[in-house]
Amino acid sequence: MPRVPVRLHSALVLLACVSACAPRARTGPESPATMSSAPASAADAAYARLVREYLDWYTAANPTHATRLGFHMHDALLPDVSAEALGRKMETLRAWLTRVQQVDRGALTGDAAVDIHVLENAIRADLAQLEEQRDWERNPGFYVGLITGGLSSVSSREFAPVDERMRSLRARMARIPAVLDAARANLKGVPKLWVQLAARDARGTVTYLRTDLPQALDAQGFSRADAQERDAFARVREDAARQVEAFVTWLEQDLLPRADGDFRLGRERFEKKLALEEHVTLSADQLRDINERAIRDYKAWVAREAAKVDPKATPEQVMAVLVKDHPTPEALIPTAREQLVELQRFVRERNILTLPSDRLPTVRETPPYARLGFASMDTPGPFEKKATEAYYNITNVEPGWTPEQKAQHLTYFNRAGLLGISVHEAIPGHFVQLLYESRIPTDVRKVFSPASVVEGWAHYTEQMMVDEGLGNGDPRIRLGQLRRALQRHARWYAALALHVYGEPLEAVAKRYAEIAYFEPFPAMREVERGTSNPTYLYYALGRMQILKLREDYRRHLESRGEAFVLKDFHDRFLQLGLPVSLARGVLIPGDTAPSLE
Repeated sequence: MPRVPVRLHSALVLLACVSACAPRARTGPESPATMSSAPASAADAAYARLVREYLDWYTAANPTHATRLGFHMHDALLPDVSAEALGRKMETLRAWLTRVQQVDRGALTGDAAVDIHVLENAIRADLAQLEEQRDWERNPGFYVGLITGGLSSVSSREFAPVDERMRSLRARMARIPAVLDAARANLKGVPKLWVQLAARDARGTVTYLRTDLPQALDAQGFSRADAQERDAFARVREDAARQVEAFVTWLEQDLLPRADGDFRLGRERFEKKLALEEHVTLSADQLRDINERAIRDYKAWVAREAAKVDPKATPEQVMAVLVKDHPTPEALIPTAREQLVELQRFVRERNILTLPSDRLPTVRETPPYARLGFASMDTPGPFEKKATEAYYNITNVEPGWTPEQKAQHLTYFNRAGLLGISVHEAIPGHFVQLLYESRIPTDVRKVFSPASVVEGWAHYTEQMMVDEGLGNGDPRIRLGQLRRALQRHARWYAALALHVYGEPLEAVAKRYAEIAYFEPFPAMREVERGTSNPTYLYYALGRMQILKLREDYRRHLESRGEAFVLKDFHDRFLQLGLPVSLARGVLIPGDTAPSLE
């Protein structure tokens, strides 16, 4: 599951208030401008100035994203998402793109010569999202996510005294009606499924406003705040809850009956989105062929491991038994906590990579407004200096589910599978990425890190850790890892099937369940996610790119008479913070090989 901090820019450009021109660069302590290193040449100086000005504008234009990144100058704002404001946003982004294209790239040196590709792709991806994909016009969930993300980013981390953050929250809640008015005006051609999912999530937002938000603030000293401020906050909070409730009613009674849109992205826009956001330029047909080969290979691997568990049973039968061995709902969170301690020890003993600190994340149940996925890592933004806690979220069963739905949901957290989830989300996956963020050399890489790097690394670690001995050769642990790999290849299949090849949702969910050994209920939830996350193949895509890079880097060192050390490779890769296709040129000078084939 993606990390919660908003480092994946393409999904968040829509959270924009619009500035007609770039503001002058700031030099205050919270400005991105203060984070960059000194340039080495006149061209580098000009590029550094461009980056400084762009990131200053970017954080002002995306106040909720700025909060998540760790910049708190705009914590009282929600963006203007009216059609007029977003139109001005597009014009401004086109002006930024022109400035980037005017840079003398041949004169750039060091990190700048690589980073300019990241910056240009980021701007182009934002424009494509606004102009072509148009989620602001097609997906009501965008507006719900804007509200919950804007509030939770201020309430969940104690980067300032509670009374100061209450004022910011009150100001953001007062802007909720404008966001919902924009939604009502903008939304058209909306897919029916997206209305249903948005209504569900909006109900979670109401619960968050009335229950989770006050509870979170109570734990942070809300009761010690000024009584008048508490009363004013409660009034604004309740009004915001009523506003969101009214939006749910509008979604279900007004928008749903006329929802006739198609969620499919189409071949051209899908390939463009993948190229801009993940720096992967393969065609949809090439991607399909790569994925189908991988599915066959992993299915064969499953058969070999399943025979070690029970040679008389089919792989499907072995998997069916495996997934039913899971903790109870009450034991789920404590089990994950114990695993983190063991994984930290294993990484150190096996010299997997350098752990920069002894920190561990807090394991908790996923908040109600963010329960679409099974698990996630909520880490502070790369520029956060005070509230540096990290939260490992696990989505437990819902009280309103049927016993069968609860049982099917828990199969995802089978004991072997939960260990792999803890690897992915925490150690040495997403949580370790957090520990390395301070070592990434440039602001551009910290802000615009591709999902195929963030999720690709975490997914890569699942396989790498078992390869390095996690589980002591237990075939059940390997089967758990293989099942999760096939889940990511099922997402790869679903993304293409839904958005390029036009297969029906029910048929996609059926094959998804077959590929990933899933029960029908969680398989359908996964496929529903894919309707609005078209490129969620980036998990397996990133893993395969990293595995290929590792092998090519090994051969490169051996050709020079140097030894390959896994720990050194991991440390270098994590510190680069680059798309794999660009990391190749840094690790293997002169490299021209594709990142995936």
